[in-house]
Amino acid sequence: MAAVKGIGLSLALFAFAFGLHIVGGALEWAWLFGFAVALIFLVATGFPAFALWIAGLKYPGGELARKTYVVSTVIAMGLTLGTLWAANDRSFGALTFILTPILVAVVSSLLLVIKAWTEGEFAREPAA
Repeated sequence: MAAVKGIGLSLALFAFAFGLHIVGGALEWAWLFGFAVALIFLVATGFPAFALWIAGLKYPGGELARKTYVVSTVIAMGLTLGTLWAANDRSFGALTFILTPILVAVVSSLLLVIKAWTEGEFAREPAA
């Protein structure tokens, strides 16, 4: 159930950002549109990290964390591919397919490292 919660709420966060970008565009508020697009990119590329955080799972964790990460990575690839397609005047280029897995891997990994660091997982014990 934790995995479903993490993935579902991450999808809701993406949908919120997507709706925000529509509102920003319709109102011609460049600041809101820009913020929403940045949020869309962050959530799409960092989707696996967000899904794990919201589910309360750690990477690497048990079997549930691994399955959550795999499923959310597949979702992230689709969201990121669509986001890059939209940013490229709604067309696919060679770089779209090359950048998709790279961006998902780098952003998700960076977010997971930041989370682990803030939780003290990299702290060293004082020398005796």
